[in-house]
Amino acid sequence: PCCRISCIRQGMEDNCFCAGIGKCGIRKLEACRVAPIMMFAAFLSLCGILLTIIPLIAVSEEREPRKFAAWVIAETTANGTTGQLWFALSGVVFNEFGDTQNIDWDDAQCAQYVDEGACQDCKAASGSAYISAIVGFITSIPQLVMDIQRSTPEGDLNCQKSFGIVTGIVGFFGTLNSISQYLANCKNNLPNVSAYGENIHYELGPALICLVIAMALKVIDVLVHALMPTPLRNQDDDKDGVKEEAKVAGMPQMEEMTQRPPVQRGISGIIVRTRASRRSG
Repeated sequence: PCCRISCIRQGMEDNCFCAGIGKCGIRKLEACRVAPIMMFAAFLSLCGILLTIIPLIAVSEEREPRKFAAWVIAETTANGTTGQLWFALSGVVFNEFGDTQNIDWDDAQCAQYVDEGACQDCKAASGSAYISAIVGFITSIPQLVMDIQRSTPEGDLNCQKSFGIVTGIVGFFGTLNSISQYLANCKNNLPNVSAYGENIHYELGPALICLVIAMALKVIDVLVHALMPTPLRNQDDDKDGVKEEAKVAGMPQMEEMTQRPPVQRGISGIIVRTRASRRSG
């Protein structure tokens, strides 16, 4: 509705950037706009929102949420007993000999079970990763809105397409930064050998796996927006837009209407043909 206001439309809808972005794409995809393509993109965006929520659960200080939404999982074996560690955003959960310890990064036990330097590194990395994960989550919401908005020709605007692409790219790099921050500054600084001299094996936890999938979904959503052009009536060269949209919608009669000779209304209210139409007659 705001694009009906002239000044707003010129600034947001008809500017060179949005108009240029709106033109890009494959025009043949117009016929598949409503259900198969944009609603599929909306479904992917909804899945992305759910996937980006899981990593944020790891900020909890409770034991079970930390295990459920662990970013990194470690496993080691000592004296025939397997020990596991679940690294979250606010701390680590350690399980050995059936004894489970829920430890914050600043706890003295963290240095005992992990490493004092690694605990501080993970604490710092968790703060940056958490902020980036929030950015990834927030940008997923307008992505979903833009997908639904563009699913109908009436709601498909140049600014909607541009905003969908921009938020997808920002969310992609926000999620990528969250993953790289935690891996580079936390996981890579964790010890490879336990206090018993046994090797420690690390693997991605549910949170990082969800972020990787959500990041891939953002790429797909951006590609869908980029490949789906806006309706021709939103383009600068709208001269033939009515004809093309009529062909896409299966309405040949619209083309005939555009080819009818212009008419005038006389003073008496009687419709009369123009001189050009009389000559052709």
